Amino acid sequence: MAEFGATEVSQLTAGLNDQQKAAFQTQYDAAKKDPQMIFIIAIVAGSLGVDRFLLDDMKMGAIKLITGGGCGILWIMDILSAKERTNAFNKAKAEAIIATL
Repeated sequence: MAEFGATEVSQLTAGLNDQQKAAFQTQYDAAKKDPQMIFIIAIVAGSLGVDRFLLDDMKMGAIKLITGGGCGILWIMDILSAKERTNAFNKAKAEAIIATL
């Protein structure tokens, strides 16, 4: 999956007026997560599920917390997929914000 960035955001906001675009940008800037930061958190505290909790995946975060990162297996898988999961989170947040405008 390609990075969810400015091009995709501009495509989502194409039908909005300037006031709606400003409202979208304000809400999106507050809600989006940085893929590099989630990657670092996945490495440092991923075995405790912190990366999953930050991306609103409470069930998997709890499973990782209880099992110590799935005995290391889930921790490694999440390190490898941190960027893709973060981009999916950001895209879902952007679409949810657009739906409310």
